[in-house]
Amino acid sequence: MKKNKFGFVGAGKMASAIVRGMIKGGAASPEEISCVCGDDNTGKALAESTGIGLLSGLDELCGNSLTVVLACKPQQFASLSDSAAASFSGLLISILAGTSISRLRQKFPNARNVVRVMPNMPAQISMGFSCFAPDSPLSEEDSNTVYSVLSAIGDVSAVKESQLDAVTAVSGSGPGYIFEFAAAMIEAAKNMGFDEDLAKRMVLKTMSGSAELLMRSELSAEELRKAVCSPGGTTLAALSVFEERGFRKTVADALAAADKRSKELSKL
Repeated sequence: MKKNKFGFVGAGKMASAIVRGMIKGGAASPEEISCVCGDDNTGKALAESTGIGLLSGLDELCGNSLTVVLACKPQQFASLSDSAAASFSGLLISILAGTSISRLRQKFPNARNVVRVMPNMPAQISMGFSCFAPDSPLSEEDSNTVYSVLSAIGDVSAVKESQLDAVTAVSGSGPGYIFEFAAAMIEAAKNMGFDEDLAKRMVLKTMSGSAELLMRSELSAEELRKAVCSPGGTTLAALSVFEERGFRKTVADALAAADKRSKELSKL
């Protein structure tokens, strides 16, 4: 029996985003992908909507996959079959938050290589940012495989595993900071008299347009911030309040707290 190129453990939002992105981008055909899931209908739903295979359990998946992508909930990791995991000798890619390479190795001791990944929420619309760290240097073939999987959900960068907690603080948790800032601006706009729809449109288009401008511009964020400020103008009046309230220190402290918590969770 010919093995599938990819087997997904889990079929939730992130797994679905990767599968759909891979199929859409031509990284793999539905016939080359299979999945297993827990006691829910996510696997059946993903299989029916994409045409990938739905297997009976981890034993079958590990025995019939060249690359296994761990995309289940982190709390489900310990319950994965030890014998099935030990039988796998291919490439293991894990997007499980807080699960170190050493723990992955304990469960999958015979995997050819183990790659730990930190994606983020915009991966659900193929606009995410993922950082990965391998257990050992990747072969050209395995490197191509890792990039084909992660490129399906956005941009990709390799880092050291020791940097993944900081990655979590910056990009993994980052969408939450953006959503909080957007919610604050929308609330302030509504307090100024705008209705919910117009407040939301103004804020979200301003945020998305500004992000796109920053992506395209040769200027840094700091330089663009200065460019939008006129002496004695409205933007400077607002930014002066940020400065007085220690906005940048607050952001730095928030990221440090996220980094610290990520380190704590990885030890549980």
